[in-house]
Amino acid sequence: MESQGKDRGGRADRQTTGQAKWTFLVYMAGDNNLDGAALRDIAEMAKAGSTQDVHILVQLDRIEDNLTRRFRITPGGGFKKDCIETFSETNTGDPQILYSFAKWAVDNYPADRYALILWNHGSGWWEDAKTRAAGPASRRPHRPLFKHSFPQAHRSICYDDTSGGDALDNRELRVVLTGICTLLGRKIDLLGMDACLMNMVEVAWQLRDSVNVIVGSEIEEPFDGWPYAEILNRLTARPRQDAATFARWIVKSYLASYKGKGETVTQSALDLVQINDVVAKIDALAALETDTKAIAAAREKSPRFYDDNYIDLLSFAKNLRKKAGPDLRAAAESLISALNPGKGRAILSQGKIGSEVRGTGGLSIYFPADLINPAYRALDFCAGCRWSAFLERYLR
Repeated sequence: MESQGKDRGGRADRQTTGQAKWTFLVYMAGDNNLDGAALRDIAEMAKAGSTQDVHILVQLDRIEDNLTRRFRITPGGGFKKDCIETFSETNTGDPQILYSFAKWAVDNYPADRYALILWNHGSGWWEDAKTRAAGPASRRPHRPLFKHSFPQAHRSICYDDTSGGDALDNRELRVVLTGICTLLGRKIDLLGMDACLMNMVEVAWQLRDSVNVIVGSEIEEPFDGWPYAEILNRLTARPRQDAATFARWIVKSYLASYKGKGETVTQSALDLVQINDVVAKIDALAALETDTKAIAAAREKSPRFYDDNYIDLLSFAKNLRKKAGPDLRAAAESLISALNPGKGRAILSQGKIGSEVRGTGGLSIYFPADLINPAYRALDFCAGCRWSAFLERYLR
């Protein structure tokens, strides 16, 4: 990454006057089939617009004209009115491009708090699959829920079609967010995943040292994604709110925007300061003797996503509690307790719409039906938790 300047504002001494309360950055990877959705979302942002206390900044890479633009969104502005800089084609899957956007924002639009939104397709932790032929999970305009059949390889988030389908993989995402933390002198206050499938234990664990709060979905997002007008009108009206409060509002407004529309959606806010507790409970469960029959029954009855490779963690634990022996039942009960939502908990807030996601808890985990993707073992999560060993015992 390019050289990093002075740290801006530590936890104890960051500025509280002479700068905005929030800078809201949206990294829009529109160099794919979401180009039109990007323009619509920018128009939604302009229904709120930046204020003295809130900067709304966008970097958009388009497939339509192979140009990249930066914006400071103003009230009533938008794509045609608010462009500040224009560049030639960039690769949204290059961590340096994301870092440069963040550095520009920090240098020119400092704030007490920062939200970074990764806007694009997502596939959870998944990358470089050797065991299945599939591509990035697309926001779904009209396709069967949780099923995909794409020809190209896929890797995590922010796909760029004109750069060979490159994307930010798990290591790159961790490294670039760490670099952004160095710019800030602290963790990123809020990371939004306006993309599919990103609220997973594995992703949360990967980013725990660079982010305070994550907001996203454990399943596919509908094509319209986040309701930016509602989200940003609330932020500009109440700019002194902290990240946890703002995150809970995003969850609430996202769910409200799809109510009565026949869509199946989930959205949750995760406090990564508390994610250690969840992972410790998963690790304790994974260390126990494998009860194949009880585990198979629990998996079968739980909501599964992404061609059945991901599973809702809360549903799995509750179903396992019903069938397992005493030790495994106690471990499942402990995990359920760690997944209860609320202030100061790992899951700050969560909600869902649709019978297919009834009982989900806002956080998924990898649990394939047969073969384990070899790339899984390279995740930080597998070094810090025995879940991969649990899967190997179960699937052998």
